[in-house]
Amino acid sequence: MDGMKDIKEMTNDEFMSHLMTGYNNHGALVQMVVLDCLQRGLDHYISHKDEILEEHNKPREDGRIPLINMKAWVECCEETKQRIEAKYS
Repeated sequence: MDGMKDIKEMTNDEFMSHLMTGYNNHGALVQMVVLDCLQRGLDHYISHKDEILEEHNKPREDGRIPLINMKAWVECCEETKQRIEAKYS
């Protein structure tokens, strides 16, 4: 693969860089696609925050601990959205 690491062996950081800067048939347009999809996903989580947190708390009532802390997940979404807005607004 021309000295490039196999995608399956890339770290998350390497893969994100590869998505944004690696070869794409449409050049740098891929960066806009990735950012748009990221923003739409963040908007989804943020706008459904109350429902997500309610669902997250249901298993806790039965004494089960979910793998991911959705409160932290939503807060991470909000922080990431703020960073994108600071960069592009």
